[in-house]
Amino acid sequence: MSESLCPECDSEVKLGKTVKLGQQARCGSCGADLEVVSLTPVELDWVLEEEEFDDDDFDYNDEDEEFELDYDEEFDD
Repeated sequence: MSESLCPECDSEVKLGKTVKLGQQARCGSCGADLEVVSLTPVELDWVLEEEEFDDDDFDYNDEDEEFELDYDEEFDD
């Protein structure tokens, strides 16, 4: 069984017999979500979550915006 240390709390995290790059695990001591980032030696790092953006996260009508493009005028035939 392969093991590696948690980067958060330095506890041993058991990974099973076969370890794959990108394999995810959770530290039993601190609960950190971890990912295998190296196989020789087996090394864990925190899982990087991809952020999801909603249209509400961006203000398209920002008054401080210096550049505005009026598409109707730009592409009018």
